[in-house]
Amino acid sequence: MCTAEIIQVLEGHASDVMGCDFFDDCLATCSSDKSVRLWLLTPEEAENDQKRKIHYHEAEFSPLLGHTYGVNCVRFSPFGTLLASCSTDGRVIFWNVQDGQKVDEIQHLEGSPIRVCSFSSTSAMFATGGDDEKVVLWDITTKSVIRILEAHEAMITAVTFTPDGAFLLSCSTAGDIMLWDARYGHGKCLCSVTNAHDLGILACDSSPQYEAVSENGFLTGNYTIATCGNDDLVRIWSVEASSTKRISLIIKLEGHTGNVNACRFSYDGSVLASTGGDRVVFLWNPKTGEALQKLEGHNRYVTCCAFSNASFLATGSNDKNVVLWTLDKEKLLNSPSSVKEKGCLYLPPKRSFLLWSVEDVINWLKSLKLEEYIEIFSANSIDGKELMYLNHENLSSILKVDSLGHRNKILRTIQCLKNPLWQHAISDIEDEMVLNEFCCPITHEVMRDPVVAADGYSYERQAIEEWFENGKETSPMTNEVLAHKILIPNHVLVQLIQKYKT
Repeated sequence: MCTAEIIQVLEGHASDVMGCDFFDDCLATCSSDKSVRLWLLTPEEAENDQKRKIHYHEAEFSPLLGHTYGVNCVRFSPFGTLLASCSTDGRVIFWNVQDGQKVDEIQHLEGSPIRVCSFSSTSAMFATGGDDEKVVLWDITTKSVIRILEAHEAMITAVTFTPDGAFLLSCSTAGDIMLWDARYGHGKCLCSVTNAHDLGILACDSSPQYEAVSENGFLTGNYTIATCGNDDLVRIWSVEASSTKRISLIIKLEGHTGNVNACRFSYDGSVLASTGGDRVVFLWNPKTGEALQKLEGHNRYVTCCAFSNASFLATGSNDKNVVLWTLDKEKLLNSPSSVKEKGCLYLPPKRSFLLWSVEDVINWLKSLKLEEYIEIFSANSIDGKELMYLNHENLSSILKVDSLGHRNKILRTIQCLKNPLWQHAISDIEDEMVLNEFCCPITHEVMRDPVVAADGYSYERQAIEEWFENGKETSPMTNEVLAHKILIPNHVLVQLIQKYKT
């Protein structure tokens, strides 16, 4: 069954397509021909057919011209009002998406080539990286430098914010991954992985799915990222950003027979795409590592890819073309794979693990190759809800999982299932703690518009703004002078408060 099909080939660039990005139905592409092009969706009624044809056309004001050398990367701002393009000419140009007019530009101090860029989830910050081995964190409003992050010893090939905007990850041609604090601009690398890809990393992307964690009075998270490189591999990593910072390999994805140039998660994180020098595109299930489909539509290296928030995938290539694919993700994820794969972790489709039956848990144990515990799990009626509350003690004493390795494997996998995009449950005994966490330290009332200040604590926006207006420059919590007065919306906390209220 074919679940991804070519619907259109976009021609217009005069040289290699280097990058692409979607915002809603708008597609941006860039090329070593120095141009940026914008493409708009035009649904058309097919003759004698009720089905709607999908057709993209180039915007009237496209191409966007302003760079003097090849353009390496394009990214839309989270709200779709700006498009950023970065170039070998050492500049980032910000464009108005509505009319294609240049809004502003920035550049690294030395004017060295800029290879990659990324917006934070709130559009408050912007990151760039390039040949000078530096990652630069910018205030998007003032276009001023917040911090220069220096630790890499090779060209920066990837920068990506975590989905809550709290952390920034960067990668280089030396093969290392580095984690930085993006909330209040500390210039120290929090943790790193050397030789994550022994021949260098070419791209990195953060999954929109993550687990919110409360620690020491403020929220952090556990995240998932994907990297790819010249070793022909895609790797998926867990990023723990609690008091113990750690980047751990989850799974290695094998299938490409050439260097892997790009990897991107879909908007809901359910599918990962990778593109390579072998001229193919792979679609993966990032939770299981299953190769879902192998796509062939280019006749040269595939350099970039991007998902729309609908069901489209765009891929760009050295063949100067952009190929648009339509995806049926439900069929893609639930149909037998057309690509040989090594094994899958059982996840009942479209169901929170809290709703798993005992039979679902049994199938899950089989996928983990822990069949020896099926009988005792079944005898104790362990369903999805019970699974959520398992810990080392009851695994050992009640369910007789004596092996520490097996207990760790079960608990690690359960943690992967706990995700904000899956239904959560908050126990009654946690209610008081949760309520305190949702209250502003200044007003002591449940927050409606929480923001994170430079001290790392969340406050009601109006309360902390009045705090500053009264001439106070110290933290309400620590009484220390704040490094700056930038306030970042805490969207994660908003979601948790809404869930708590309902």
